[in-house]
Amino acid sequence: MDTKIGKIVKMSKILDAFLKIGAIVLIMFVVLAVIRIFTVPSLDVIQGEPGLLSYGGLWGNSSFIGNTEDLKAAMILGMLNSGVAAAILFVASFIFKGISREKTPFTQKNSKRLKIISLLLVVLGAVVPPLQMLLVLVFINHAADIYFSINIGHFVFAAVFFSLALIFEYGAELQRESDETL
Repeated sequence: MDTKIGKIVKMSKILDAFLKIGAIVLIMFVVLAVIRIFTVPSLDVIQGEPGLLSYGGLWGNSSFIGNTEDLKAAMILGMLNSGVAAAILFVASFIFKGISREKTPFTQKNSKRLKIISLLLVVLGAVVPPLQMLLVLVFINHAADIYFSINIGHFVFAAVFFSLALIFEYGAELQRESDETL
């Protein structure tokens, strides 16, 4: 039994570190994008065909039809998604950090953290798209067709994480009962 717990603790420490690194990279993207948008007068946009812009960003080159304001709007939209994704990764890292410290995954804290991830996925699926549409309305005056799409996958994963939270709550209760009988 101790070897299994040892493996869980070891893997939890590794996952905690990787998730924190991922979250920090996403936060760095957001910070760099903010600096780039608001302090650099030129965004190093390369004009290609008429109306086609290319931008060399953190995740590679992007090409789209528009102007510099469209590029700023696209960067802000990316920052919204990256910010929520970073929050999800940080909360997940806290789950694994807690597992490595308490040597059990089944705690009320982890259940609450899974519910927070579920809520953040709902935010990513239901709140971010209308905000993105609003940004398009504000920054891109010439947009002919304005719409937003809701990714059903976010809601499916939110339901999965919420279900896992309930399972962890039940596991925490069983763990508490087991510890009391010993």
